[in-house]
Amino acid sequence: MDTTSQTTATRGNVPAIAWGLAPVAWVLLLMGWLALDGDLSGPAQTALGIAILALPAPWLLWASWRMPRPRVATYLAEGGALAAMLLSLLVTAVYFLLGSDPAETAPVGFTAAFLAAAAVLVAASWPLPGRRIAYGAAALACLAFAVTVQVPALRTGAYQSSALTLADEVLVNVLLGAIVVGALGQIAWWLRSRHPAA
Repeated sequence: MDTTSQTTATRGNVPAIAWGLAPVAWVLLLMGWLALDGDLSGPAQTALGIAILALPAPWLLWASWRMPRPRVATYLAEGGALAAMLLSLLVTAVYFLLGSDPAETAPVGFTAAFLAAAAVLVAASWPLPGRRIAYGAAALACLAFAVTVQVPALRTGAYQSSALTLADEVLVNVLLGAIVVGALGQIAWWLRSRHPAA
């Protein structure tokens, strides 16, 4: 009886351990791709990079729509997917910022990546009412970032002679700030729902 219980518990821990290690495996893949920069042909390097950077999207959708709750493995899968998606967006933004001219609009593929991220976040929040504030804020941030980088004047701070410096670095910080604010708002909403005012 004890042996059976231990075996069942061990099998139950395997998915949690696997999902807990998944972000580490993804980061290693990403680092491997970055290390190969220049060693592969242009199309092969680009295709491999897109595949790795896009992987968090189906990962998050799977955790949101298909995995049972409440389970430790589910929360690890969701958290890992979100962390990987954030890092993926950062890498995408930095690659674009380093290789683009602020006087020109962003490449279509770059904007499409952030629009797709916004759509994935909205889709992931649909079955999870308790995530809609955080995911919604992150989706709006991705949408705003994708639109803003299509307006060169906003990237250079020259819009209507504005003294406000809306440089690329500031746009990235605004994107990250909106995601953090959304997460804090979600936590505040959860705490308020747990302890309603008398």
